[in-house]
This record gives sequence, C-alpha cells and structure tokens, in this order.
Amino acid sequence: MKVLVTGFDPFGGDKVNPAYEAVKKMPDEISGAEIIKVEVPTVFEKSSQVVKEAIQQHQPDVVICVGQAGGRSAVSFERVAINLAEARIPDNEGNQPFDTALEENGPAAYFTSLPIKAMAKNVQDHGLPAYISYTAGTFVCNDIMY
Repeated sequence: MKVLVTGFDPFGGDKVNPAYEAVKKMPDEISGAEIIKVEVPTVFEKSSQVVKEAIQQHQPDVVICVGQAGGRSAVSFERVAINLAEARIPDNEGNQPFDTALEENGPAAYFTSLPIKAMAKNVQDHGLPAYISYTAGTFVCNDIMY
C-alpha cells in the first residue's frame, strides 16, 4: 500500500510551516505502507497541480493533505471542500482571489471519502484533541481538497 502525504511550504511571512514539518518527520513506512511525502506550494492552482502530478507519478492508494489552520487547538479533519477561492491574504505568488470559482461550472462542493469520524476518534483515543471540520476554508487548503 502507498500513502501520499502532502504539506504546504511556509506562507504569510512565516519561516516554516508546521504542516510540512510534521509530514517530514513521518517514517518512510508505517505498518507496511510506504509513505510518500511531498511539499506543495502555497499557491492557488499550482498546489493542486503538484498533488495531481504526485498522484500520477506514485499511484497511491490513499492521499492525505496536511495543512495549517492557525488558531485551531486540535487536529481537525476536513469533511467539505467548496468551489470558492477567497483569500484574506495573498498566496506565495501574490494571488489573492476574491469570490472566484475554483472550477467554472463545477459542483458547489465535494465531500471527503476518508473515514474521518473513525480517524478523529482514533486520534482522541490516543489522548490528543481532534474534531471534524465542516469547511476547508477558502484558501489554498480548500483549493487542493476541491
């Protein structure tokens, strides 16, 4: 089994992004599954292209995208991605879309197919705070998930 795990590069003036720092620290194999780690740019459209290319190259069984959501005090599992880009700050190339569809004529939303309730419970069972989030926001995390 192959698991592709992505994390973003630093953005918003930060020198590091804890999402990718955590991904880098993962072992290369967990319970027999090969872990493929990819850093993605915090740039609208480019980030999703990097993920698509990694999927084509590695043919993973599972894709997990890890992001930083400042202010959250627990691991959150995203349930919904919406067809909207609306950035409160510019991405790493200065793009700052406002009220823009990610995919013209695309569906309003997509839902994850991952068992996020079980995932959140497993994290909680290991003594860490976790919950399900019903929005991936409107920044680059949402762009990748959508």
